[in-house]
Amino acid sequence: MMQVVFLGGASGVGASCLAIQLADQWIVVDAGVRVDRKSDPLPDLALLEGKDVRAIFVTHAHADHIGALPLVHQAFPTIPIFASRATGLLMEVMLSDALKIMNRRAMEEMELPLYPEGLVAGMLNHVRPLTIGEDLTFPELPGVTVQASRAGHIAGAVSLGFSASDGSLVVSGDISITPQRTVQGALAPPITRPDLLILESTYGTRLHPNRQAEELRLAQAVAEGIDRGGHTLIPCFALGRGQELLLLLQAAQDKGQIPEFPIYVDGLVRRVCSTYLLLPEALSPTLQRQIRKGYTPFTGRTVTFVRDERERERILAGPPACIISSSGMLTGGPSAWYATRLAPQEDASILITGYQDEESPGRRLLDLAEQKKNTLDIGGQTVQVLCHVAKYNLSAHADGGELAAYATALQPKRVALVHGDEEARAALRTRLEGMDVILPGDGMTVEKHGKRASSASRARATTDSAHAVDTLPTGIGGGIPFDSMHVEELWRAVATIPTLRIVTGRELALTWYGEATEEDTQRVMEILDEDYEQRYFVRQHALAEAYRVRGQSEETPGDFISDLVGHILLMAISPGSAKPVLCRAIEPGAAVRVQFPRGISYERTRFPFSAILDVIGPGPQDNYETGSASPIALFLADLVRDARRIRRTLSAHDLARECREEASYTLSEMCMLAGASPQSLEDRLAVAKLMHKHPHIFMQKRPFLEGEGLVLYGLAPSWEEALSEPEEAERPDQHWILSVIEQYLGNPPDLYRRSVDPETGDVTLSFHFPAVASAKYASALDAAAEETGVSITIAPHTHQGILTEVARSLLPAGLMVKGKPSIYVDQQLVQLNCAGEATTEEIQQAQAQFMEQTGWYLGIEREQPDKPRSTYWSASAGSAGRKEQNEAISIARKVLAGESGLYKVGADGGTGTLLLRFYFPDAVQGRIEQQLKTVEEKTGWGVRIYPSVHQEELAATARRLLPEGLSIDGSPSLHHDRHAVDVTCSGQASQEDLEEAERRFNEVTGWSLNFKVRI
Repeated sequence: MMQVVFLGGASGVGASCLAIQLADQWIVVDAGVRVDRKSDPLPDLALLEGKDVRAIFVTHAHADHIGALPLVHQAFPTIPIFASRATGLLMEVMLSDALKIMNRRAMEEMELPLYPEGLVAGMLNHVRPLTIGEDLTFPELPGVTVQASRAGHIAGAVSLGFSASDGSLVVSGDISITPQRTVQGALAPPITRPDLLILESTYGTRLHPNRQAEELRLAQAVAEGIDRGGHTLIPCFALGRGQELLLLLQAAQDKGQIPEFPIYVDGLVRRVCSTYLLLPEALSPTLQRQIRKGYTPFTGRTVTFVRDERERERILAGPPACIISSSGMLTGGPSAWYATRLAPQEDASILITGYQDEESPGRRLLDLAEQKKNTLDIGGQTVQVLCHVAKYNLSAHADGGELAAYATALQPKRVALVHGDEEARAALRTRLEGMDVILPGDGMTVEKHGKRASSASRARATTDSAHAVDTLPTGIGGGIPFDSMHVEELWRAVATIPTLRIVTGRELALTWYGEATEEDTQRVMEILDEDYEQRYFVRQHALAEAYRVRGQSEETPGDFISDLVGHILLMAISPGSAKPVLCRAIEPGAAVRVQFPRGISYERTRFPFSAILDVIGPGPQDNYETGSASPIALFLADLVRDARRIRRTLSAHDLARECREEASYTLSEMCMLAGASPQSLEDRLAVAKLMHKHPHIFMQKRPFLEGEGLVLYGLAPSWEEALSEPEEAERPDQHWILSVIEQYLGNPPDLYRRSVDPETGDVTLSFHFPAVASAKYASALDAAAEETGVSITIAPHTHQGILTEVARSLLPAGLMVKGKPSIYVDQQLVQLNCAGEATTEEIQQAQAQFMEQTGWYLGIEREQPDKPRSTYWSASAGSAGRKEQNEAISIARKVLAGESGLYKVGADGGTGTLLLRFYFPDAVQGRIEQQLKTVEEKTGWGVRIYPSVHQEELAATARRLLPEGLSIDGSPSLHHDRHAVDVTCSGQASQEDLEEAERRFNEVTGWSLNFKVRI
């Protein structure tokens, strides 16, 4: 007798779970959790007690359908879990995130997690792929035929049809009839007049607006919010809605419907976007074409994926932007973090686009907007709501009319409406005219009366077209630890399922070991990482634990091209010139967009596939994901430098002698023959460049495109003739090296000497001001070094003659230098003793210009005509009667002992001057003139105060004087040109406290203090 028990999700959204009895066997469909935390989050799993559950089926990977699966697995640890391939991969992502959330709540709120991490891993080991669009049988369910059909909603979502001799039924799952940007619309399982249709009713009361018009309305609302000068937050479900929003905003910008503005993607949305790239077969035809050609549809010139909270702070402090972030109901995640900060801002916007549970902060926010209240509890905080709030209907659920049409097409004998509130189910019931409709409650059982199924159901249950579902073998290693010699054997086992295009490290460990512990999975992945050519399994940059299986029937010609993104390539830039680059994207017109090493500048960053010589290996993943070009350029520059060093130790002749004449070799194999490491990027680049530089000895027997990414090398026809000539060491051509440097550098006037080491070719360049030259010419010199293959350094010594000339030339017109300038190399300081008049502004401008031109400090000491001595300079009392140096220093310390801030006394025996260092020289000038006279009289030495402030003490003083209630963000900013310190703070303090701190700081240091307070 067929019967269905509604364990959860019958009279509301959340905790969906069904138990179905067919052919005297029990099947569980879905096991989710409730997203609101006001009630029991779980379905009533106790109703499964005593039932002979044979299999679990999953409709899709949203938490309200999979969140309790680990607990069902715990109760039935040996039974398989069937899900579409896309849902299987997405479950790994979603349950991993669920564990993080539970662990965070356990720490912050003492909330017990529903299940441990090990239980999730064990459950995932029992997931089996479910083919869509075919009649399937399972050895665990004799007499039952299963059909899975596309459900729309999100990637991988399915509706399920079950047929057996005692009845048939369809479980719709969550369905969307209207095609979305990411997925096609739903198709009902091909069962005619099922005995029961279990139909979702989330939006049974509604008729959705035109989707294209609603998408445009949302895009324009985002643009208007940004035009008002504020950020716009769109909280969204990470799986499905986030990807839809990203695509529609990019499309509106591309079409010119809205202006371009930054779009930041945060939370779990980021990882789901990456996972979608592995599932083209589950996406819309447009996305399938783009992904299979190597494009990444969820990235673009205006899109940035956010990595951490520091970046979030920078976003909110930056120009207006759109932020797409989970969670969709503001129950947690980065969206709640953003909302607490944006809600109180009148120019900000929060736009709601998805279903909101009655108790969720998102629903309460909408209620506030309608009732004009102004406070909301979110993320554990009560915040004032002043921002703009609006709702847009971009549902991934069918509306009332579409649900009625779905039911009419199936012509079921009975319909059970679930997954909706009472209002939604009652409204949909009225649309299903002439049908036997029931509204089950949680815990209710529905039975099919009568023992015999309809003829249509019987025909479906015994159809000849049904076939067993393919599953991966397990435990093929027989207990032997997995090693590199077993990779091909593992690949052959996986390749027995021709449609299996993407596998995970966990699945591969399960295939080899029979179980997939964390240690076993890690070992398998480490072994696969050693194969840089990836001859059998190609690691996917989109998801670290995923691999593409080479040679499968679903592998398309462009698959190996899409794998290039994030990898280091050796690219033919021009005839005879090959450079390492990082592949950043695949672009229309069979081209790659690349990043060059620092210092190499080309007008082009887009090159055809035919220019790719070989794949050196994976690039720096962290920098690639953040989209930051500068760290990648530095990484490549270092790679080039290290590879050049290695190449000098290699011999093309010796490598050729290690090769067999007719043999073909991968780059890894050539590295091993050369005595280099096949897993080292530097070694691989060195060997690849060595072969490229000797075309008479080596050749590509199978180029990159012809070998679908796997290049094979061998000996060139002329190799013996080339080896008959003596191998010349790469003796440096000094003239050519200098000509290349001139090509990049020109003939700058501050370069006065060029030196070349005749043995190594290394170059030393002498500039007037090396500190300035190092920054000014870094890119040009790096480019010249990359092209020449030699080290180019800048001599560290400053040209003192030019240094004093520049100091004199920048002196204000009213001042005249007296005596010779003093040069203090260790302090990078030129000190001028001057007579005459000049304003403080003129002196500061001269000092700033001097620093800019030379990288040195300029000290200017003025003698006043009406004063015989100055606080900054005193003429030497003459050598007669001058105390011994150490005694003079001791006297100075005693005389000035009462002056706080004196931390060092030095002496210049040549000029007979004592140099006094105070923490804050500006604060003591004019205040200790009498003490300075006393020191001169007692020692016979002149006295000078060192003009530079002690930077660390200055910053520390700013921190000490910070008013209570404020905390410093970052480090204080010091501005020597205007003798000011800027401090950015968070918190609150009165204006009086701020002014008192600024006054006290000026009194202590002689500098001004400026506060910038973030409320």
